[in-house]
Amino acid sequence: MSGENIETIQKNMKNLFEQFYRKSKSESLRDIFREAYGSDYPEEANPDGFVSNTDLQNIVDHLNVGSGDRIIDIGCGRGGPGLWIARKTGATYLGIDLSENAVKQANERAKAFGIKGNVRFESGDICSLNIPDNSFNGAISIDAVSFIPDLPKAFSEISRLLQPKSNLVFTTWEKKKVVKIKDYRRYLLNSGFDIKVYEEVNDWERRQREVYEKTIKLKKTLIKDMGRDGAFGWILDAKTFLPGLKDSRRIFVVATKK
Repeated sequence: MSGENIETIQKNMKNLFEQFYRKSKSESLRDIFREAYGSDYPEEANPDGFVSNTDLQNIVDHLNVGSGDRIIDIGCGRGGPGLWIARKTGATYLGIDLSENAVKQANERAKAFGIKGNVRFESGDICSLNIPDNSFNGAISIDAVSFIPDLPKAFSEISRLLQPKSNLVFTTWEKKKVVKIKDYRRYLLNSGFDIKVYEEVNDWERRQREVYEKTIKLKKTLIKDMGRDGAFGWILDAKTFLPGLKDSRRIFVVATKK
């Protein structure tokens, strides 16, 4: 993929997410997730993705950070899951997202978590961050990696930012492209990571299918609650990816910088 194509995709992605995060997440959408996830729905984190309580705890368990350490969150969105992880670990936290609307809402949410002094959110591109080498003891990314158009550059940049022996922990999807399943392992290995965990998330497809089906069914309600622009991203996502769920895998990954 040429640099010009990547730049165009990145610009379009930013515009889409600015629109997506224009308004706060609606209670109608939150109810859809509550019904699909039951007791595993992370109520306080109130994520914009498909992360569960189990996923969040697994991220904390594998991140291996604590008070005095620093973590970076790639594609933090409105910040709920990252704030939950930051408070759970006690680590200083930096959330990065393309969307300025998301970052604005994330900084507001930080106040509700009571850890404002230890967290910061900034708008930026993971492929070109003006941050010194070896600045972090851990990195996380929740349901965001699949939206990055230049994966080799992104994983190389994450590796640069991490101290040796630090972990990158993320959730994302592998999706079938023509006859090949997209596999992130080669990008990680080429960027100086050892892969510790690479596994499919339990029960992800049933939950995601239920969320998508109800999103389509209740699209008029979501548009009323969120506005057409706010609901557009969810409705488009549901219509686009629901038919291909059977050919996808949601994965949980732990990779250690050498």
